[in-house]
Amino acid sequence: MNEYTPDEICAKLTTGACSRDIFPHLKYNLALKEKVTERLYQAGYEFVDDPISNCYDARIKPHIRSLNDLVEGELGKGLTTQAKAIIAILWCYLILPRIDSSMNEDLLEDPYITEDQLFENFKQHIGSRQNLRRTLTLLRQYDFIQTVWGKKNAIKAGPRLTTAINPVTMYDLVKDKVIDFLILENEEKKEYVEETFSGLEEIVDYEEGGDNYASSN
Repeated sequence: MNEYTPDEICAKLTTGACSRDIFPHLKYNLALKEKVTERLYQAGYEFVDDPISNCYDARIKPHIRSLNDLVEGELGKGLTTQAKAIIAILWCYLILPRIDSSMNEDLLEDPYITEDQLFENFKQHIGSRQNLRRTLTLLRQYDFIQTVWGKKNAIKAGPRLTTAINPVTMYDLVKDKVIDFLILENEEKKEYVEETFSGLEEIVDYEEGGDNYASSN
């Protein structure tokens, strides 16, 4: 079993997510883990020990995320707006069911989604299938997603879908968006019902007026 120095571990983690099995000493050697955490922190990163992907990673610190150039560099240059949108969609499909107790009661295997499902559900935003495939290839290169072998065009979460993105922050954002959507949807339903009843009242008033006119003649 290789024993790595804190510098070696930090150097590796800043290049991408690593399986916990590569650095088993981090699990038991608290002094080593503290040194790695401190050195990453000084370099602008936070140490990530992610149970969902079973990986370690170095995630750029939140207060540095406001610097777009650094964020783009950390998540991989070339991530388009469409790629970031697909990352958010994939996170909801592949990660949310694993951390939300109301959704994971019947979860017997890691969630996955097919390319066909993505295209059919979001083609009005994604564009052509070729654009989708190009984006998915990019996300595979940066370990956001992986291929599910044995299932046609199936995609599962890669380690960076949880290590490069803070699951707690993402969960709160998704929850707020869902709440906003439900409020908007209910308001629209309320408005629709009010308009419907208003229309019915006009019809009833008209018919009653017609009956009155007929009886008077």
